[in-house]
Amino acid sequence: MTNNQMDGVLDAGSIVTPLALSFQDKKFAWTHQYVTGAELKTLFGLSPDEALYLSLTDPWDDELIANDEVVNLARPGIERFYIRQPLELKLDGKKYEWDKPFITGAELRHVGGVEEGDEIWLSVARPYEDERIDDAKKVDLTRPGLERFYVKKRLVFILINNVEHQIKPGSYTVAQLKKIGNVKASDELDALKDHQLTPLDDSATVVIQGGEQFISHVRDGSSA
Repeated sequence: MTNNQMDGVLDAGSIVTPLALSFQDKKFAWTHQYVTGAELKTLFGLSPDEALYLSLTDPWDDELIANDEVVNLARPGIERFYIRQPLELKLDGKKYEWDKPFITGAELRHVGGVEEGDEIWLSVARPYEDERIDDAKKVDLTRPGLERFYVKKRLVFILINNVEHQIKPGSYTVAQLKKIGNVKASDELDALKDHQLTPLDDSATVVIQGGEQFISHVRDGSSA
């Protein structure tokens, strides 16, 4: 698109009420329906060679705005722009860098190697309560201060010989369950469900979801 054509587009897009837009969460106004990447960089005080991005809602990827690219500011919602400068965060006491203004719970889980099922929480200054960050939740990293996250291991309860044990959900061998319940390796472990006992082989695998019950006893033909 030539400069004359661009002038025609922008003149045609001239409006009375300024349109709102934001850069790194700072608010700006523009008096035309259309704006070029170069004009945006001038407005935001950026150099022409700076990489400027337009934030788009999921599932679309954010868009790199070239200097000669035209953006329609009259679309629904406020157009949000940003540059990918490294932002710091802490997860379980370890520092990480992120090059976008927002990070989702799913992205935090990937960055920090947090296991599926474990909960991620954002530490919030008192008297406010800490906030649980679900996978789809977005957190603004451009706010003042360093965002601090921590992980809560998801634990469930099982009963072994009527004693409650708190463990992570997942797959366990019967031998592992014996160790958890302080059951002798020579004893047999039975699963109790619907008032029925089912003998379990030591090499068998049991999927723990929470609420399972187990009873141990001396194997038939062996001594205590």
